[in-house]
Amino acid sequence: MATTPPGPYDAYAFDFDGTLADTAALNHAAVRAALAEHGITVTLAWVAAEPTVTAGQVRRRLALPPTTLPDETFVAAARAHWFAHTDRIRPIAAAAVAARAAADRAPIAVVSANFSDVVRHGLTVVGMGDLPWTVVGRDDVTHTKPAPDAYLHAARIMGVEPARCLAHEDTDEGITAATKAGMRVVDIRHRPWQ
Repeated sequence: MATTPPGPYDAYAFDFDGTLADTAALNHAAVRAALAEHGITVTLAWVAAEPTVTAGQVRRRLALPPTTLPDETFVAAARAHWFAHTDRIRPIAAAAVAARAAADRAPIAVVSANFSDVVRHGLTVVGMGDLPWTVVGRDDVTHTKPAPDAYLHAARIMGVEPARCLAHEDTDEGITAATKAGMRVVDIRHRPWQ
């Protein structure tokens, strides 16, 4: 398990994609499927080059007009593919152990750049849906990671000061968001779950 920085903490926050669950293959496939529905073909490497892929990012990277790839239809197609293929999600067993241990001590949250219903469903798929999560997704805040909004929102809901919360992240954007919120952060890329 990742070494925990000095505590104790009054709450624990976890990113979902890549921290609690290995969703990379499904997320990449969902983006490619959504683009294919709009007649756009990209390689897996092209999709994997960004931690998250939005319609706006695709339009900028490919110099497309907004009418070629509307946000709403891109998101709807990606979500439909994601929900239809949740068997591709892989649980991270050591992360589940850490989350259950944290839940025995304090409130826990999932803070994600993904949609909250996607996260809740994903937690169920990987066997962590029974924990008393506060779930904050991109649909709960105005600005997503690397902005601190989602972490600050989670701290408010849990009723804790951000400085008393330990966050677990696997991306630079997530670490920036949690740090800007005033939380201590475990970067699981450097202190991986063991």
